[in-house]
Amino acid sequence: MLYTLFRITEFDGFVVFCFLFISLYIIYRDKSQEKETLTYFAVNIALYLLLQYGTYALPISPHPHHYWYNMLILFAIPLATSTYFLQGYFAGKLLYSLFYVSLLQLYKIVWSPLYSAEGVISQSKYIFLDIFSFVLLIVLLYAFFFIFRKSVPIISNSVGRRLLLLSYFPLGLLVYYSLDLMGIPYFDVFRDAILALIIIPALPMLYDLFITTVEAYEERRKLDNALTETRAQVHRYRYSLEIDERIKKERHELKNNYLFIQTLLHEKKYDELNDYINNSIGEKLDNISDVSTGNLMIDYILNRKISEARKHHIKIYTEIALPSDLTVNDESFCTVFLNLFNNAMEACEKVDFPDIHILLKISQNYLCCEIRNKANIDSIINNPDLETTKPDSENHGLGLKIVEETITKCDGIFQTSVEGNYFLAKFMIPVVKA
Repeated sequence: MLYTLFRITEFDGFVVFCFLFISLYIIYRDKSQEKETLTYFAVNIALYLLLQYGTYALPISPHPHHYWYNMLILFAIPLATSTYFLQGYFAGKLLYSLFYVSLLQLYKIVWSPLYSAEGVISQSKYIFLDIFSFVLLIVLLYAFFFIFRKSVPIISNSVGRRLLLLSYFPLGLLVYYSLDLMGIPYFDVFRDAILALIIIPALPMLYDLFITTVEAYEERRKLDNALTETRAQVHRYRYSLEIDERIKKERHELKNNYLFIQTLLHEKKYDELNDYINNSIGEKLDNISDVSTGNLMIDYILNRKISEARKHHIKIYTEIALPSDLTVNDESFCTVFLNLFNNAMEACEKVDFPDIHILLKISQNYLCCEIRNKANIDSIINNPDLETTKPDSENHGLGLKIVEETITKCDGIFQTSVEGNYFLAKFMIPVVKA
């Protein structure tokens, strides 16, 4: 009884129709137009009921409708209503609707042996297979929606020629299937030839789309590289500006200290002078690291980051053996060291009693640096690629990528490893010959 009602009411067609216009709504809906949602749904359902069931009242209307009449309703109503009520480009809605209908047609072709077997196989078996095919169709349509839901909205009306290329194949399949249903004489004789005639023009179109995809990928890769390099340069320039500001500030403080000491000496306030030297100046000297390699940029970066780590209660151990006349690419060293040290400090926030070990030395015309930090080993095991866990993943997690690209550009060496409870990052960059 229920199955008979299912067939008479053509309930499967109504569900497929609803799935299309609802999926278009989900893809293109605008929160500012929530008030029109009810109108959009009501218009779609009303038009479908009118054109699908209302036309049965006409004396010339067959029951059930011709298959292609149903397909026209399925395609035209959601496309028209989504164009009128929803934001977004018409091209994307057209392509989504075409591929949706084409998927439906191909699915019907797959199950055509079942429809031909109606009355041949047992009724119970036919009912089971028919219901099963309907449920499977809904699953496939949802998978289709899930795959295309993010890519469809970005298709603009400017796609022009490629819009025609994309629509050719589904339209060709629709024409082929319509010819099959029309019972045209000799169609069976030329069936393979017609199908080949449809497929042959699609081959260069597929090649064109493939080339376009490859070009887009290469363009995206170049943009990513340019963005990464730009961010690295901004990182370096920011620290260069900080060096200038720090020097100006220290020069100003030195001048004030000198004048204040002169005043205390002139007024013979020796006790106050002694307290000032021990407390004020002595405290500042204690906060200054004693790293001095002879390279202004390296010294500043090391002392600055060591001081910053100590403010976060991270113990720092250094082993530095560099010649005073060392000459390296400051930009490469600072880019790599800053990113690795920042990663080490971030990792130290997640462990108890954090510490960082820094090793700098020269080996075979290479500046060798090791940064060893205590880390949560479980998090490294669960995240071997060291991808960022911060919410803003687009603006974070570029550290290692910048390091690898910088090392590659300067013909250096970079590797990471885990030793006990420590994460170890090593890099080597060539010494610049004077």
